[in-house]
Amino acid sequence: MRKDEVMKVFTKRMALAGALLFTGTALAACGGGETAKETGAAAKETAKPVSAATTLAKGVPTAKTPAFRYAIKGGLQSLSGVLDAPNKALTTDVSEKIPDSKITLNMKFLIVDDKAWAKIAFDGAKAGDGLPAIPKKWMLLDQSKLASDSSEDLTYQGETDPGYVSTLLEAAADLKEIGSGTYAGTTDLTKSEEAEIVDKATLTALGEKAKSVPLKLTVDAEGRIAKAVVEIPAAGKTKAATYEVTYDQYGAAAAIKAPTDVVKATADVYEMLNG
Repeated sequence: MRKDEVMKVFTKRMALAGALLFTGTALAACGGGETAKETGAAAKETAKPVSAATTLAKGVPTAKTPAFRYAIKGGLQSLSGVLDAPNKALTTDVSEKIPDSKITLNMKFLIVDDKAWAKIAFDGAKAGDGLPAIPKKWMLLDQSKLASDSSEDLTYQGETDPGYVSTLLEAAADLKEIGSGTYAGTTDLTKSEEAEIVDKATLTALGEKAKSVPLKLTVDAEGRIAKAVVEIPAAGKTKAATYEVTYDQYGAAAAIKAPTDVVKATADVYEMLNG
């Protein structure tokens, strides 16, 4: 396989998401002569049950959430890694099978603030495949040699929710708790295109179905998002599929540290990253 063919099948996706903002409503009771008992009774009468949507929104990771592990399966690109928003650091692992070959392109990215390192390997490759020679060590990336969009992707941009769970919730409807810590409803894929769950052709083929696809979520014992699953129905020539986001190891994920034994990235690496 020629090097230019490999470049064509190279796909990178750094899931970037902004933090979901919440606005709380403060309740205050006042009045001359009201007793504590009367005030408490009034508050109890006016209190409303917390909706499933509100409960789930509070469980979405924010800029203050300690480091956690994430895994995204399905969608336009599966990936996994660790996100440490308080320390402006993340890792992303991506694997992609090269069509019509036994070769798998494996990429690892490590980002700390405005610096990035990469590891790229062609598993299953043999001599004579015509693939570029890539160093096996972590490669420090020179931001000045990256295209503007690649450079933006390879610096910390405030990511907190790589699986776009907040977007799925904003587009959700009829969310209800169906078991302890388990919720179900629907979500509108036409309102979450930035999550890259389906391509435009599939979205078009889905038609009205895209506006109410099944959504299921679970939270951990602390009320934090543990999993979100979108069941995508078959459309046209596209088979039914599943988009799954998993968040775990909150506060226990391996610390992200800048590598010390590094080399410079090669010209071939920049060519790949710049598309």
